[in-house]
Amino acid sequence: MVQIFNGLGALTVFSVVFGAYGFQFVLLEPPCPLCLLIRVGMIGVGFGLALNVLFGPRVLHYGLALLAAMFGALTSLRQVMLHIVPGTGSYGDPAFGMHLYTWAFIVFVTITLAIAVVLFFQDQFDEPAGPAPAAVRWMAIVVMSAGLFLAGANVITTLLECGIGACPDNPTTYL
Repeated sequence: MVQIFNGLGALTVFSVVFGAYGFQFVLLEPPCPLCLLIRVGMIGVGFGLALNVLFGPRVLHYGLALLAAMFGALTSLRQVMLHIVPGTGSYGDPAFGMHLYTWAFIVFVTITLAIAVVLFFQDQFDEPAGPAPAAVRWMAIVVMSAGLFLAGANVITTLLECGIGACPDNPTTYL
């Protein structure tokens, strides 16, 4: 049961990244360099949770997700702080009243708190008896496939936007 919740969490985090790609390709808003790093944090959280689906819950996997969430939270907080001063402008169009980097900070803080609460339930770390059910195996395949696709897509789109050098501060086109 814990593996299914981890799988749903990973799919939720990956859907946030898919939403960011919607902004990038449908609304034609190229991501800023910090936004690319925020995606790395989201994908890292998703992989930490996906490892729990694939191999069963482990403190190590939650630790990976927590480190990725902290990286993402600090990166998105930096982005918020860059634009918090009145008159400095912002990057991208808002979604539901806030910019994506602000939403990302809220998501990362929520993930951090959720994982902290989940770690209180120690019986999830007991070894399961027998092989994982077929539904869990299928979920592991779907979750890991989504994560690998997003990781690869992030590398490709970053190379298309930035090349092998530093990314432009305010990208408007691809190379």
